[in-house]
Amino acid sequence: MLMAKQKLWIFGCGDLGARLALQLDRDSYSVFGVRRNPLVALARKRRADAVHWRRGDATRAEDIERLLADGADVVMATFTPDEYTPAGYHRAYVDTATAMAEALRNLANPPRLLIWVSSTRVYGQGGDDWIDERTPPLPAGYQGDILLAAEEIIRDAVPATCVVRFAGIYGPGRDRLLSQVRAGRCAPPHPPQFSNRIHVDDCIGFLIHLMEKQRGGWSPERLYIGSDSLPVPMHELQHWLARAMGYTSAHLREEVQTSQRRSKKLSNRRMLESGYELKYPDYRAGYSALLDID
Repeated sequence: MLMAKQKLWIFGCGDLGARLALQLDRDSYSVFGVRRNPLVALARKRRADAVHWRRGDATRAEDIERLLADGADVVMATFTPDEYTPAGYHRAYVDTATAMAEALRNLANPPRLLIWVSSTRVYGQGGDDWIDERTPPLPAGYQGDILLAAEEIIRDAVPATCVVRFAGIYGPGRDRLLSQVRAGRCAPPHPPQFSNRIHVDDCIGFLIHLMEKQRGGWSPERLYIGSDSLPVPMHELQHWLARAMGYTSAHLREEVQTSQRRSKKLSNRRMLESGYELKYPDYRAGYSALLDID
Protein backbone atom coordinates (compact mmCIF):
# COMPACT_ATOMS: atom_id res chain seq x y z
CA MET A 1 0.00 0.00 0.00
CA LEU A 2 1.38 3.39 -1.02
CA MET A 3 1.96 5.92 1.75
CA ALA A 4 0.35 9.34 1.31
CA LYS A 5 2.51 12.10 -0.15
CA GLN A 6 3.88 14.27 2.64
CA LYS A 7 4.59 17.99 2.91
CA LEU A 8 8.09 19.08 3.87
CA TRP A 9 8.52 22.78 4.68
CA ILE A 10 12.10 24.11 4.72
CA PHE A 11 12.49 27.49 6.36
CA GLY A 12 15.61 29.44 5.42
CA CYS A 13 15.82 27.18 2.38
CA GLY A 14 19.20 27.79 0.75
CA ASP A 15 21.88 25.54 -0.70
CA LEU A 16 21.36 22.69 1.78
CA GLY A 17 17.58 22.74 1.44
CA ALA A 18 17.62 22.87 -2.35
CA ARG A 19 20.11 19.99 -2.52
CA LEU A 20 17.93 17.98 -0.15
CA ALA A 21 14.84 18.59 -2.27
CA LEU A 22 16.64 17.21 -5.32
CA GLN A 23 17.46 13.99 -3.44
CA LEU A 24 13.98 13.31 -2.10
CA ASP A 25 11.54 10.97 -3.78
CA ARG A 26 9.06 13.35 -5.39
CA ASP A 27 6.35 10.71 -5.21
CA SER A 28 6.76 10.70 -1.42
CA TYR A 29 7.25 14.39 -0.61
CA SER A 30 6.20 17.81 -1.77
CA VAL A 31 8.88 20.32 -0.76
CA PHE A 32 8.06 23.93 0.08
CA GLY A 33 10.99 26.32 0.47
CA VAL A 34 10.50 29.53 2.44
CA ARG A 35 12.61 32.64 1.99
CA ARG A 36 12.04 36.36 2.43
CA ASN A 37 12.68 36.76 -1.28
CA PRO A 38 12.18 33.56 -3.29
CA LEU A 39 13.28 35.36 -6.47
CA VAL A 40 16.84 35.26 -5.11
CA ALA A 41 16.67 31.46 -4.96
CA LEU A 42 15.29 31.25 -8.48
CA ALA A 43 18.02 33.58 -9.76
CA ARG A 44 20.58 31.21 -8.24
CA LYS A 45 18.97 28.34 -10.17
CA ARG A 46 17.43 26.62 -7.16
CA ARG A 47 15.24 24.35 -9.25
CA ALA A 48 11.57 25.24 -9.15
CA ASP A 49 10.65 21.74 -10.30
CA ALA A 50 11.94 20.35 -6.98
CA VAL A 51 10.98 23.18 -4.60
CA HIS A 52 7.70 25.08 -4.37
CA TRP A 53 9.02 28.48 -3.33
CA ARG A 54 7.03 30.59 -0.88
CA ARG A 55 7.60 34.09 0.45
CA GLY A 56 7.71 34.44 4.23
CA ASP A 57 9.59 36.02 7.10
CA ALA A 58 10.55 33.33 9.60
CA THR A 59 11.03 35.91 12.35
CA ARG A 60 7.25 36.50 12.27
CA ALA A 61 5.08 33.84 13.90
CA GLU A 62 2.07 34.97 11.89
CA ASP A 63 3.90 34.29 8.61
CA ILE A 64 4.81 30.79 9.75
CA GLU A 65 1.25 30.05 10.88
CA ARG A 66 -0.14 31.32 7.57
CA LEU A 67 2.22 29.16 5.53
CA LEU A 68 1.57 26.02 7.56
CA ALA A 69 -2.19 26.49 7.81
CA ASP A 70 -2.83 23.82 5.17
CA GLY A 71 -0.65 21.30 6.96
CA ALA A 72 2.95 20.19 7.29
CA ASP A 73 4.30 16.73 7.99
CA VAL A 74 7.93 17.75 8.48
CA VAL A 75 9.34 21.20 9.19
CA MET A 76 13.06 21.80 8.74
CA ALA A 77 14.98 24.94 9.71
CA THR A 78 18.25 25.62 7.86
CA PHE A 79 18.98 29.26 8.61
CA THR A 80 22.14 31.23 7.88
CA PRO A 81 22.91 34.78 9.04
CA ASP A 82 22.50 37.63 6.56
CA GLU A 83 25.52 39.23 8.23
CA TYR A 84 28.17 37.73 10.48
CA THR A 85 27.58 39.98 13.48
CA PRO A 86 25.84 39.41 16.83
CA ALA A 87 22.73 41.12 15.44
CA GLY A 88 22.82 39.00 12.28
CA TYR A 89 23.16 35.78 14.26
CA HIS A 90 20.38 36.82 16.64
CA ARG A 91 17.99 37.44 13.73
CA ALA A 92 18.93 34.20 11.99
CA TYR A 93 18.59 31.93 15.01
CA VAL A 94 17.02 33.37 18.16
CA ASP A 95 14.35 35.44 16.41
CA THR A 96 13.41 32.58 14.09
CA ALA A 97 13.39 30.00 16.89
CA THR A 98 11.14 32.24 18.99
CA ALA A 99 8.69 32.77 16.12
CA MET A 100 8.71 29.14 15.05
CA ALA A 101 8.17 27.80 18.56
CA GLU A 102 5.19 30.14 19.00
CA ALA A 103 3.69 29.31 15.60
CA LEU A 104 4.05 25.54 15.90
CA ARG A 105 2.41 25.50 19.33
CA ASN A 106 -0.58 27.33 17.85
CA LEU A 107 -1.16 24.84 15.04
CA ALA A 108 -4.14 22.55 15.34
CA ASN A 109 -2.17 19.81 13.57
CA PRO A 110 1.54 20.18 14.37
CA PRO A 111 4.13 18.45 12.17
CA ARG A 112 5.20 14.91 12.99
CA LEU A 113 8.84 16.03 13.03
CA LEU A 114 10.80 19.27 13.41
CA ILE A 115 14.49 19.26 12.45
CA TRP A 116 16.53 22.26 13.57
CA VAL A 117 19.93 22.49 11.89
CA SER A 118 22.55 23.91 14.24
CA SER A 119 26.34 23.80 14.46
CA THR A 120 29.10 22.20 16.50
CA ARG A 121 30.30 25.77 17.10
CA VAL A 122 28.38 25.49 20.39
CA TYR A 123 31.35 23.43 21.63
CA GLY A 124 34.02 26.00 22.39
CA GLN A 125 36.18 23.64 24.40
CA GLY A 126 39.36 22.12 22.98
CA GLY A 127 41.84 19.41 23.89
CA ASP A 128 42.14 15.68 23.28
CA ASP A 129 38.96 14.53 25.03
CA TRP A 130 36.18 13.27 22.78
CA ILE A 131 33.02 15.37 22.64
CA ASP A 132 29.61 13.79 22.15
CA GLU A 133 25.98 14.75 22.67
CA ARG A 134 26.29 14.26 26.43
CA THR A 135 29.12 16.79 26.67
CA PRO A 136 27.86 20.12 28.04
CA PRO A 137 28.41 22.79 25.35
CA LEU A 138 30.72 25.62 26.37
CA PRO A 139 30.48 28.28 23.66
CA ALA A 140 33.58 30.40 23.14
CA GLY A 141 32.06 33.31 21.27
CA TYR A 142 28.83 35.04 20.40
CA GLN A 143 28.11 32.61 17.54
CA GLY A 144 28.04 29.60 19.84
CA ASP A 145 26.13 31.48 22.53
CA ILE A 146 23.39 32.47 20.09
CA LEU A 147 23.18 29.06 18.42
CA LEU A 148 22.78 27.42 21.82
CA ALA A 149 20.15 29.95 22.92
CA ALA A 150 18.12 29.17 19.79
CA GLU A 151 18.34 25.42 20.47
CA GLU A 152 16.99 25.99 23.97
CA ILE A 153 14.03 27.95 22.59
CA ILE A 154 13.09 25.42 19.91
CA ARG A 155 13.82 22.11 21.62
CA ASP A 156 10.25 21.47 22.87
CA ALA A 157 8.33 23.15 20.02
CA VAL A 158 6.72 19.84 18.96
CA PRO A 159 6.95 16.41 20.60
CA ALA A 160 9.42 15.15 17.98
CA THR A 161 11.96 17.96 17.77
CA CYS A 162 15.44 16.99 16.64
CA VAL A 163 18.48 19.28 16.70
CA VAL A 164 21.37 18.34 14.40
CA ARG A 165 24.71 20.03 15.07
CA PHE A 166 26.76 19.76 11.90
CA ALA A 167 30.55 20.06 11.86
CA GLY A 168 32.36 21.89 9.03
CA ILE A 169 30.44 21.17 5.83
CA TYR A 170 32.40 20.74 2.61
CA GLY A 171 31.61 19.61 -0.91
CA PRO A 172 30.80 21.10 -4.31
CA GLY A 173 30.54 24.86 -3.93
CA ARG A 174 31.96 24.71 -0.41
CA ASP A 175 35.67 24.84 -1.13
CA ARG A 176 37.09 27.38 1.31
CA LEU A 177 39.75 24.96 2.53
CA LEU A 178 40.80 24.12 -1.02
CA SER A 179 41.19 27.85 -1.71
CA GLN A 180 43.43 28.20 1.34
CA VAL A 181 45.63 25.35 0.15
CA ARG A 182 45.84 26.83 -3.36
CA ALA A 183 46.98 30.10 -1.75
CA GLY A 184 49.74 28.24 0.12
CA ARG A 185 48.32 28.76 3.61
CA CYS A 186 48.23 26.11 6.31
CA ALA A 187 47.90 25.62 10.06
CA PRO A 188 51.03 25.03 12.16
CA PRO A 189 51.86 21.40 13.02
CA HIS A 190 52.03 22.01 16.77
CA PRO A 191 49.96 22.02 18.78
CA PRO A 192 47.67 19.93 16.57
CA GLN A 193 44.47 21.79 15.70
CA PHE A 194 41.85 19.13 15.09
CA SER A 195 39.29 19.69 12.38
CA ASN A 196 35.91 17.96 12.15
CA ARG A 197 34.19 17.78 8.79
CA ILE A 198 31.21 16.29 6.99
CA HIS A 199 30.52 16.11 3.26
CA VAL A 200 27.39 17.98 2.18
CA ASP A 201 26.01 14.76 0.67
CA ASP A 202 26.15 13.17 4.13
CA CYS A 203 24.41 16.18 5.67
CA ILE A 204 21.56 15.68 3.23
CA GLY A 205 21.66 11.90 3.56
CA PHE A 206 21.42 12.04 7.34
CA LEU A 207 18.53 14.53 7.33
CA ILE A 208 16.58 12.33 4.90
CA HIS A 209 17.48 9.27 7.01
CA LEU A 210 15.93 10.93 10.09
CA MET A 211 12.79 11.91 8.18
CA GLU A 212 12.25 8.49 6.66
CA LYS A 213 12.96 6.44 9.78
CA GLN A 214 10.71 8.63 11.92
CA ARG A 215 7.98 8.32 9.28
CA GLY A 216 8.20 4.56 9.73
CA GLY A 217 7.59 4.80 13.48
CA TRP A 218 11.15 5.17 14.84
CA SER A 219 11.79 7.85 17.46
CA PRO A 220 14.96 9.90 16.86
CA GLU A 221 17.10 11.25 19.65
CA ARG A 222 16.61 14.91 20.50
CA LEU A 223 20.18 15.80 19.54
CA TYR A 224 22.79 14.57 17.06
CA ILE A 225 26.32 15.58 16.16
CA GLY A 226 26.70 15.36 12.38
CA SER A 227 30.33 14.69 11.54
CA ASP A 228 32.44 12.16 9.71
CA SER A 229 34.36 9.45 11.53
CA LEU A 230 37.86 10.91 11.51
CA PRO A 231 38.79 14.18 13.21
CA VAL A 232 42.15 15.19 11.73
CA PRO A 233 44.78 17.79 12.58
CA MET A 234 44.31 20.68 10.16
CA HIS A 235 48.01 20.66 9.26
CA GLU A 236 47.81 17.00 8.25
CA LEU A 237 44.63 17.57 6.25
CA GLN A 238 46.08 20.54 4.38
CA HIS A 239 49.29 18.71 3.49
CA TRP A 240 47.27 15.72 2.24
CA LEU A 241 45.16 18.09 0.12
CA ALA A 242 48.25 19.80 -1.26
CA ARG A 243 49.64 16.47 -2.46
CA ALA A 244 46.22 15.44 -3.83
CA MET A 245 46.05 18.71 -5.78
CA GLY A 246 49.49 18.20 -7.28
CA TYR A 247 51.53 20.55 -5.09
CA THR A 248 54.67 19.78 -3.14
CA SER A 249 54.81 20.32 0.61
CA ALA A 250 56.92 23.42 -0.02
CA HIS A 251 53.83 25.07 -1.56
CA LEU A 252 52.33 25.47 1.94
CA ARG A 253 54.67 28.26 2.93
CA GLU A 254 52.43 30.49 5.06
CA GLU A 255 51.44 29.25 8.50
CA VAL A 256 48.20 30.73 9.78
CA GLN A 257 47.47 30.44 13.49
CA THR A 258 43.86 29.70 14.38
CA SER A 259 42.22 29.71 17.77
CA GLN A 260 43.18 26.67 19.83
CA ARG A 261 39.61 26.71 21.18
CA ARG A 262 38.48 25.48 17.77
CA SER A 263 40.52 22.28 18.13
CA LYS A 264 38.26 19.46 19.28
CA LYS A 265 37.44 15.86 18.48
CA LEU A 266 33.78 15.12 17.84
CA SER A 267 32.19 11.69 18.14
CA ASN A 268 29.56 10.68 15.58
CA ARG A 269 28.64 7.45 17.38
CA ARG A 270 25.01 8.43 17.97
CA MET A 271 24.56 9.29 14.29
CA LEU A 272 25.98 5.91 13.25
CA GLU A 273 23.95 4.06 15.88
CA SER A 274 20.80 5.48 14.28
CA GLY A 275 21.58 3.25 11.31
CA TYR A 276 22.98 5.90 9.01
CA GLU A 277 25.90 4.81 6.82
CA LEU A 278 28.26 7.59 5.81
CA LYS A 279 28.90 7.96 2.10
CA TYR A 280 32.22 9.62 2.93
CA PRO A 281 33.45 8.34 6.32
CA ASP A 282 36.60 10.47 6.33
CA TYR A 283 38.26 13.40 4.60
CA ARG A 284 40.20 11.18 2.19
CA ALA A 285 37.03 9.65 0.75
CA GLY A 286 35.20 12.97 0.61
CA TYR A 287 37.93 15.11 -0.88
CA SER A 288 39.00 12.37 -3.29
CA ALA A 289 35.47 12.42 -4.70
CA LEU A 290 35.47 16.22 -4.78
CA LEU A 291 38.80 16.35 -6.58
CA ASP A 292 37.89 13.36 -8.79
CA ILE A 293 40.82 11.27 -7.60
CA ASP A 294 40.66 7.53 -8.24
